[in-house]
Parts: sequence; C-alpha cells; structure tokens
Amino acid sequence: MDSKVETKITSGRGIFWLIHFAALLVSLSCFAYGTTIYDSLPETIPTHWGAGGSPDEWEAKSFGTVFFPLMMGGGLSVLLALIAAVVPAMVPPEKDSSDWELYRREGTIRGTVAALGWTSFLIAVLIGTLTVAGWRTPDHVPAGPALVMVALILGCLVLCYAAGARWARRTAERDGVRPTAEEQEEEKRWVGGILYNDPNDPHVLVPKRSGSGTGLTVNVGNRAGRTAVVVFLVVFVVLPAGFGVFLAL
Repeated sequence: MDSKVETKITSGRGIFWLIHFAALLVSLSCFAYGTTIYDSLPETIPTHWGAGGSPDEWEAKSFGTVFFPLMMGGGLSVLLALIAAVVPAMVPPEKDSSDWELYRREGTIRGTVAALGWTSFLIAVLIGTLTVAGWRTPDHVPAGPALVMVALILGCLVLCYAAGARWARRTAERDGVRPTAEEQEEEKRWVGGILYNDPNDPHVLVPKRSGSGTGLTVNVGNRAGRTAVVVFLVVFVVLPAGFGVFLAL
C-alpha cells in the first residue's frame, strides 16, 4: 500500500480503541464497588445460578470466588483488544489493489475493530450486571439481561460492518476516489460488505468478499439464503430478545 494513501485512510482509526477502554473501565468499576462491600458479604456465597435464577452452587467466600467473573470478563476484553490489534494483518490488501479497494478494505478493518470493541463492552456490561446482582440479591439473579444481550451483540455486529462500508464509500468520494464500472457492479452484490446478493448464483454459502478475510458468508440473493438468514435472526435475535424482555417484566 502506498504510504501516503495508507496515512490518509488510516487516520482516525485509533478512536475505536476508546470502546475497548470503556469495556475495561466497566469491569474495573464493578471490581471497585465489590471491594467496598466485600467484608459485608456472607462467608458462603452462591457461585452459580440455574435457569430460573436461583442459586444451585455455593463456595466459601474468597477473593477468587467473589471476583472471578470480573477477572474473566477483563481477560476477555484484553483478548478481544489483542485480536483487534492484529486485524489489519489478518486482512491484507490484495496485490495491485486499486485505491477504491484500499478504502473498502479500511472500512472492513474499522467495522471489525468496532464490532470487537462493542462486543467486549456489551459482554463487560453483562458480566458486571450479573456479578453485582449476585452480590446484592444472591437468592435470585435474572436471566433476562443475558438473553437480551445476545440480540444486542448480533445487532451490533451488523451495524458496525454496515457503518464501516458506509465510511469507506463516503471517505473515498470525499478524497476523489471512485470505483470503476466493474467495481461498482461488484459493490452492488454485497450488503454491508458481509452478505452476498446475487440472484443468479444458486449457492447458499459463498466465499467471503475479497479483502475481508477467509471463510464463508450467505448469499441472500436466492430464496434459500434469505430463509437461512431469517431463521438465524428468529432463533438468535428475536426469540432471545423476546424471552429476555418477558423475564425482565
């Protein structure tokens, strides 16, 4: 990649690290609160709650049993931050990439880093919420927040990649970079840069877009692909969110 182009399009990427920092801040805030009530916790505390929210396992109070969930959440935040740090290396530019392709690649990188950051933040909020609830109301910890959070995380992933693709289009246009006719046609076959849309392709699963990593994605251009996406959304977004709201009422 040309150094001038790289400097221009990567400028401002660092702001996404604020999301990862916020995730750690959530865990640290809950940890700080826990230290203020540690002495008041009973000598035997619940360490696991069943599906109904009632405790079914107990252990003697110790630093590990009280703060383990927060340490696990903090460790996960650090892991996701490390993955985000190597995302640019995991999505290398194609040989002889055009300027438009470089902007598109940067949009994918930004979408991925943001998606990892928001996932880290939402998981930290979930773990922090359930941990504090376990301290304050150990006889019952609601399951609703966990189910709602699953839907939020999946929705966040879609929004982050869509925002990354939108950034690439707008920034490239601002800098006077426009796709060729062939690149425009290729652009039309992708939704948010992550879902393929080609009615003439009978395959349900197709390779990911060039420059966005390895693996497969779904072709929503045919009925089977659209059905697969709808089933996925119902099972992993609509039902968990609905059930979570029902439990929270």
